[in-house]
Amino acid sequence: MKGLVAAVEPPFSALFLYGSHARGDAHESSDVDVLQVTPAHRAPYSVGRVNVTCYTFEQLLRIARRGGLFARHLIEEATPLVDPEDMLGALKSTYVHPLDYGGVKKEVYGCAPLLDVTESEFNDNAVGLSSLATYLIRTYFYATAFDQGARSFSMEHILELVGQRRARLILLEVRSQLNFPKFRTARTLFEEITGAVCKRVEGSLEAFIVNASAQNELAMILGLRLLARGRPFTYDALLDLEL
Repeated sequence: MKGLVAAVEPPFSALFLYGSHARGDAHESSDVDVLQVTPAHRAPYSVGRVNVTCYTFEQLLRIARRGGLFARHLIEEATPLVDPEDMLGALKSTYVHPLDYGGVKKEVYGCAPLLDVTESEFNDNAVGLSSLATYLIRTYFYATAFDQGARSFSMEHILELVGQRRARLILLEVRSQLNFPKFRTARTLFEEITGAVCKRVEGSLEAFIVNASAQNELAMILGLRLLARGRPFTYDALLDLEL
């Protein structure tokens, strides 16, 4: 635990371990996921295999009031590393359970045109596009599984519940191999599970972002992050549209 705290760049008012290491089902290749509560929002960053996501406490409270999946993940599975003001307790008391996750699935469906890229375009941003495909698929699976009564954020549990155990290898390979054939396989999986078609009628990504801004905030944010070439696609941050 001390090593994780030392890996985090100050300032912070609280730190939480979440994901597989918090649940106790991590594999040797599993990354370590840490939430850093900061005075002002900052971009996510990594220190070795430690992935740090940053939120202000006010952002976390808004996510909890809206019943966001990330807030649910924290209150059900996170472990405090540093939490002198019991922020996790405040999130638990603030959280409002949604009726369903249909809205999440609808917005993910609307992101299909973002995956309409040629091999040349993929090679120009392999990390971002591979991460995007993984993020969209995982988000859709999470939303579907929790509508079906999922008990854990473990991807093994989620895939078994939605009858998609074969997807585990696809998700693993698209992030680890970073090549167009693996991306194309993941894109096909996305189309199969959502019923969407990964076709962008606008032509340019910029034009799609402009059109999406009025009707699909998630698609707009993801499109902007594709253009920015950052580390954009973590399930936690974008799932709740707070960035």
